[in-house]
Amino acid sequence: MSERRSRRMGLGILASAAAVLWAGALHAEGWRSYRNARFGTTADVPKDWTMGEAPENEDGRVFTSPDKQSRVIVYGGFRTDQKEQEFADRLAPGEGETVSYRRQGKDWLAVSGTKGDRIFYRKSLLSCNGAVWNTISVDYPASIKKKLDPLVTRIARSLRPGRSDAHMTDCP
Repeated sequence: MSERRSRRMGLGILASAAAVLWAGALHAEGWRSYRNARFGTTADVPKDWTMGEAPENEDGRVFTSPDKQSRVIVYGGFRTDQKEQEFADRLAPGEGETVSYRRQGKDWLAVSGTKGDRIFYRKSLLSCNGAVWNTISVDYPASIKKKLDPLVTRIARSLRPGRSDAHMTDCP
């Protein structure tokens, strides 16, 4: 075996080991599932992140990292406009944002980018016969992107609509 190939294999093994350790660190910190009773929006959030007070309208919660630099918002809300217009609005950058990633399907969308020195990621799913948006929003300093990307992936993949309370009688 050549020295170059041997070195590449060694680097590959180190990278794999680092990925396993990182995955273990994410798993070790623990997760909890948050479910909003009003809209049924559900997502996993890190167990050690602080859950904020419930807003008056009970539409979701804000979770803040232990170092207070990052946050996750899990919430639901009624669809208000035409579906196509709401998709366009949700995919468009907000004030001061630069969008670098946009994806959408029939009843979902995801958008990510930067705002100053921070990264944002938002994902929304329609449920209740298209009447309700279920959304997660994550923002964190760009300086910890490598650390937070696996966490954001886990949260985004966990987002799901669910059965809600009596306010949503048209939900399956």
